[in-house]
Amino acid sequence: MKQTILLALFALISGAASAQKSNLIFFAENGEKFTVIMNGLRYNEVPATNVKLTDLTAPATYKVKVLFEDASLGEVTKTIPLDPFKEYTFNIRPKKETAVGGAFKKAGNQVARDLGTRDSSDIKKKEEEKEKYVMRFISETPLMVPMQQTTVVAPPPQPVYTPVPPAGTVTQTTRTTTTTTAVPATTTTTVVAPAAGMNVSVNDPDLGVNFNMNVGVPVGVGGVVTTGGTVQQTTTVTTTGTPMPVQQQPAHFVMPGYNGPIGCPWPMDQGTFNNALNTINNQAFEENKLQVAQQVFTSNCMTSAQVTQILGLFSFEDSKLDFAKFAYGRTFDLGNYFMVNNAFTFSSSVDELNAFIASQPRR
Repeated sequence: MKQTILLALFALISGAASAQKSNLIFFAENGEKFTVIMNGLRYNEVPATNVKLTDLTAPATYKVKVLFEDASLGEVTKTIPLDPFKEYTFNIRPKKETAVGGAFKKAGNQVARDLGTRDSSDIKKKEEEKEKYVMRFISETPLMVPMQQTTVVAPPPQPVYTPVPPAGTVTQTTRTTTTTTAVPATTTTTVVAPAAGMNVSVNDPDLGVNFNMNVGVPVGVGGVVTTGGTVQQTTTVTTTGTPMPVQQQPAHFVMPGYNGPIGCPWPMDQGTFNNALNTINNQAFEENKLQVAQQVFTSNCMTSAQVTQILGLFSFEDSKLDFAKFAYGRTFDLGNYFMVNNAFTFSSSVDELNAFIASQPRR
């Protein structure tokens, strides 16, 4: 039992640790196109001026190398430690040298020549091998920490239908009770029905017994009557019931605690949504992710929380804004749509989305 508890705790801690992610953004100040390689892995096949890397495992340290599309510009290297749930932005720009720095370097080279420790060709070679560009830290932004409990959207409840009898009829229940009553020997019952009889004769000379008996058994309506015997009577009890009303299917999904406007009736259940999320995330290029996301949700309904999760799959602000506009009319809890603002990096994107929502018909 103890081992089972320890294993469960270990799995819980490991799962929480694996869920800690961070983002990195690199952009070239002068618009040079480049490719990012981290810890030996190439992260963008096509050189770009702006590269965003998401869902990086943290805490961790990454050795970053930037290769320019123009090979003559050289390369830039840097070691970057990442803390969990943060987004870091770095600027790649030409290396600048101040007048004081240039003077110190020139004086150092001259001393090396005078002492004979380095010649002019060696100094020139070292100058050519030095990086022409540098990578500088710009900003650090906290990311939303995922909640430990995920709200699962329950599937639509199945309606329960109770059959209703046709108009003018009722439900009847019949119970049959049989009662046996002793009848005195002197009782005579007359019935209108054919009679059945039996003749019993006993004659024993040794015992001196001579007995002759005729027994008539009339068959009565509703029971059997015997002279000097018993009466069997059948009683039928009929009860009348009231038909149960039919339970109507609700017109749309009911979200606990939400009473605002809705944009669609039935949001996707969590299992189906997770499959859609994986399908979108498996696309290699941003344009394909946006196309597949719009294809999936053209005929499906989402919650505001689910829209926010999908926006987290996109690297560029334009893609997030395009999908947020597309998803607005396909979201169940429109009153909670302000939640998607947290997915944007720039306030101008939030302003543009709000202007778009304001232009839509009120629901």
